[in-house]
Amino acid sequence: MRDLKSSSVEIGQLAQLSLDRMADAVFLSDSNAEIFYANQAASRLLNWERNELLSQKIWQIDAELTKEDWESYWNELQENGAIERDTTYITVTGAPIAVETTTSYIVETDKPYSCIVARPLSKRNADAREVQRAREQLRAVLDAVPGFVSWISADGRYLGVNRHLAASYNMPPETFVGKELGFLKNSPEFVEFVRAFLHNEDLYSSQVIQANVRGVDRYYIIAAQKYDEGRATVAVGIDITDRKQSEEALRRSESRLREQTQQLEEALRERQKAQAHLIQSEKMYALGQMVAGMAHEINNPINFIYGNLAYADNYVKDLLGLMQLYREEIPDLTPNLEAEIEAIDLDFIASDLPKIIDSMKIGAERILKLVLSLRNFSRLDEAEFKRVDLQEGLDSALVILNHRIQGHIEIVKDYRTLPKTYCYPAQLNQVWMNLLCNAIDAVSERSIETSAIETPLKEPKIIVSTEPLNGDRVCVRIRDNGRGIPPKLIEKIFDPFFTTKPVGAGTGLGLAICYQIIENHRGSIHVQSEVERGAEFTVVLPVKPFDRENGT
Repeated sequence: MRDLKSSSVEIGQLAQLSLDRMADAVFLSDSNAEIFYANQAASRLLNWERNELLSQKIWQIDAELTKEDWESYWNELQENGAIERDTTYITVTGAPIAVETTTSYIVETDKPYSCIVARPLSKRNADAREVQRAREQLRAVLDAVPGFVSWISADGRYLGVNRHLAASYNMPPETFVGKELGFLKNSPEFVEFVRAFLHNEDLYSSQVIQANVRGVDRYYIIAAQKYDEGRATVAVGIDITDRKQSEEALRRSESRLREQTQQLEEALRERQKAQAHLIQSEKMYALGQMVAGMAHEINNPINFIYGNLAYADNYVKDLLGLMQLYREEIPDLTPNLEAEIEAIDLDFIASDLPKIIDSMKIGAERILKLVLSLRNFSRLDEAEFKRVDLQEGLDSALVILNHRIQGHIEIVKDYRTLPKTYCYPAQLNQVWMNLLCNAIDAVSERSIETSAIETPLKEPKIIVSTEPLNGDRVCVRIRDNGRGIPPKLIEKIFDPFFTTKPVGAGTGLGLAICYQIIENHRGSIHVQSEVERGAEFTVVLPVKPFDRENGT
């Protein structure tokens, strides 16, 4: 009968023989991860010599275990007694081998050991493991995305969602799987976008949508990409609510800024109009006072001269008649008288003196007419709102401007019978003066420039016409055949201080004042122009009085 000691030795030899012949690789290591046993299968698996394996540590052959991880790994092994895991071993050439391992915790004679049994993973198992690892990696990535991610099938059902999307609605991710698109009823825009995308041929699309998340409206930019040959799509939504709100605030700010800018521009235009009106009013008031004063000062002596010309004419006729009677009654004159008569050419004086008197009458009449025109133009005694004949104001302005017209500009008057019009006469006379001055400047410039290049000179002409309109309005047109106004300047000519004249030749207030005066009379002023064919200003005014307080 065998004793216990010999039996133990025999069992130990049989155990080692069994380990050496096992198909699975077996490694024995101590608590420091030093390998002190490796069977032949382990040598074949890693292509190491057995004695070379005994100089390695576990983390040197296990690619997924490091020196720093060993302590926590050993503590877990002590606590659980065994660990099953899939890992990757490294061969002597550095090539990786996927293996499944079972590590057991063994204590022998109060010393702890680990026994690792490792077998290579089959290709199928390895592929499945890689697929699972890829899925877990993708899931980790998508869960880390700071936005909403969902997978949706072609029939419009959720295949899955990421952690962030599920957490936003306080639901577990698996709750979404199999549910129809739009079951949350929080974003019709998202549902419409995804369904349209699934039914078209595009592989990628994006759109900004609005969604209600827990009662709060949010904005997302959704990017959708098809996969699995178009049988499913993944949709990623990034929250852009803050940006959207910033853009909206910026738009509101820009809108307020535009409104304020428009208000400032309008205030500036009104100020310019008021300033222009004030300057022109003061200028015209001073001019009117001066013209009225000059007219009054000229009127008295010219009336005296004109009134006495009739008496002087009679006296001259009487004296010439008496002289002729002397010559008939006393034909024989003394030599001295004959010499004096011959020296002064008495016959010439007798024939020319009546002509001189007639010329003086004509000159005096013209001065009286000019004085009357000056008084009519200034109308300081007629500043109130009243009925006047507009054609009288036009004629007065033409008389005053006669020194610029006479001799080189043809004036054509085409007057129709007009009803008397309620207006401020002095203000409208100012309009006629400005429009006529501009017309004179236009035809004068054309004459000068045309002469300078030695081309046939077109006869300068200004046509002033009037006509009634429908019985309650009247129209005044002033047309010239000057060079015209370029189209790009038409819309600016009524702006205060805008002028096309050289520096020192105009302030740019004339037409702006005309526009204001006509507008205050509830009328309208328009301009039509053709380059090289002249310009025409049309003024339309109401005949009947309007409510000057309410502007009606």
